[in-house]
Amino acid sequence: MKKWLSLLLVAMLMLAVGCSQKEKANEETKTEITNKETSDEKQNKNEDMLAKAAMAEPDENTVCAFCNMKVYPKNHELGKFTAKLVKENGEVLFFDDAGCLLNYERDQSQKAIKKYVRDYNSFDWVEAEKATVVKADIKTPMNYGYAFFAKKEDAEAFVNNHSDLHASIVSWDDVDSVAHERYLKKKMMQNNNHEHSHNNHDHDNNSHSH
Repeated sequence: MKKWLSLLLVAMLMLAVGCSQKEKANEETKTEITNKETSDEKQNKNEDMLAKAAMAEPDENTVCAFCNMKVYPKNHELGKFTAKLVKENGEVLFFDDAGCLLNYERDQSQKAIKKYVRDYNSFDWVEAEKATVVKADIKTPMNYGYAFFAKKEDAEAFVNNHSDLHASIVSWDDVDSVAHERYLKKKMMQNNNHEHSHNNHDHDNNSHSH
């Protein structure tokens, strides 16, 4: 009888352990499914956000996020030089010229998750890193003089057809170098103006004290 009870207890114990392990496995499977669904939802949400950002356009009241000058819309001749970036939270910022976009990133010490420029011919958005850059004697909003092309062959055609504009294909490093130089000059001017204002303030205080 005792032996029979012992065997029964062992069997019940094994059954309880088996059920416990099965429940644990089921819970782990549910967690994996939930995590996958959350991950998929997050990915879909990011894809939707980027798709909307890729289509975003400035309106008539949009100003450059770096220099506060007017940003030209797509239907304006100078709109072909408008650029934009997408922040991690999905916010889209517009710039009147590509150099301003680079200097905004430099000023904020914050890299965009996506950057866009317009194709010179179609005015359609193209991811900045995929665009071919051409430097030429052309008028752009901030006089950077860079045009961007979705297709390299279009850039080459522009260069071949505009020798009068001293057009040449360059890299993004060229744009960044010019933008950085302007950035340093702007900061120097701001510092000089701040010091001048501070000195005038001290002078006024000294005058009042006399």
